[in-house]
Amino acid sequence: MKRFKFRLEAVEKVRKRKEEEALQALARARTELQSALDRKNSFEQSLSDSLSRRESLANQAVCSDAFAIEEAFISGTRVRIRQVEVQIHRAARVVERATRAYMHARRDTSVIETIKENDLHEFKKQQARTEMKEMDDLSSIRAARERVGT
Repeated sequence: MKRFKFRLEAVEKVRKRKEEEALQALARARTELQSALDRKNSFEQSLSDSLSRRESLANQAVCSDAFAIEEAFISGTRVRIRQVEVQIHRAARVVERATRAYMHARRDTSVIETIKENDLHEFKKQQARTEMKEMDDLSSIRAARERVGT
């Protein structure tokens, strides 16, 4: 009995590899986005802590240098938050492009898989026809032998 050999096996391998690469690129993009979001959350927490410290400085008798240092830290943190927001925006666009690329690669792979399934179905039908023909031939030969033999 013949084994099924998919006629587009090389294309299938290439498309699956491209899909895997697209999925890996998507995972890297999502990781980068999450990293930027984590940095922003860290900066926002630091800003919140600094604002609390500045409020507590207002209730204490401290020199103006401590207040100025805290104020400089707050303004610097706000700048870093804005910078990270830009990074988040860029990372989100990269994730969006990577998602589209993955969906396109997945669609291409799906087309090949559908063709493979159809070819396999046709192969099985053809194999069943061949087996049926062989059985009919055997039956005919046996019947002919029985007629000759009797």
